[in-house]
Amino acid sequence: MRIRISDLDFQYKKSLRLFKAINLEIPLNSLVIVTGNSGSGKTTLLKLIAGLLEPVSGRISFELNGKSCDDIHFGYLFQNPDDQIVHFNIERELAFNLENRGVPSAEMRLLVENALREYKLVDRRDDSPNHLSGGEKQRLALAGMMISNPDILILDEPCSFLDINAQIQLYRRIFELRDRNISIIWISQEVHEIQMADYVIELDQGAVTWNGKSADYLKMIEDVYAG
Repeated sequence: MRIRISDLDFQYKKSLRLFKAINLEIPLNSLVIVTGNSGSGKTTLLKLIAGLLEPVSGRISFELNGKSCDDIHFGYLFQNPDDQIVHFNIERELAFNLENRGVPSAEMRLLVENALREYKLVDRRDDSPNHLSGGEKQRLALAGMMISNPDILILDEPCSFLDINAQIQLYRRIFELRDRNISIIWISQEVHEIQMADYVIELDQGAVTWNGKSADYLKMIEDVYAG
């Protein structure tokens, strides 16, 4: 099970081409970190995979439990949860994605109730998201993604706005999802987060400079610094 990227070209309007004929395979049913310096193309690549951007040319295909590209469902968690929380209370926020997908009312109520319990938000169901801490907002945003049962979860540096305690809580939740065989692609430049991953993809100015196991990547970095 994997994502296959073939001869992918992309550029933003009136800018230099970011990706030129890149080829890449990304394993699924695992935790994959995408890393690289600022401006290397990490977020752009994952937005292309999720269908939020269109390539100039090339192809992105999926091998996932026999599903075609059109059937793949993504959850996309942004750096700042305020960028994706849209409703005036927590319960309505959790129902938002389900409403957009036309889930029947009875099923929606059950799914929202389960999500409130699983993500420890039952007592806050009528609160405004504005009253939540940064960690609670990120937990709500993650719950809003997971409630619609995505095939692939994309995390764009989700700990950027969190204190250490909230980061640890999010790490635990991510490990729980990985243990449930959720495919997770996570943008990070933090070594301790790379250590948590199964695989690493490194980008540099739109080029793929590493694609392999995280343990091998960390050993390569160690050897570079040791040398």
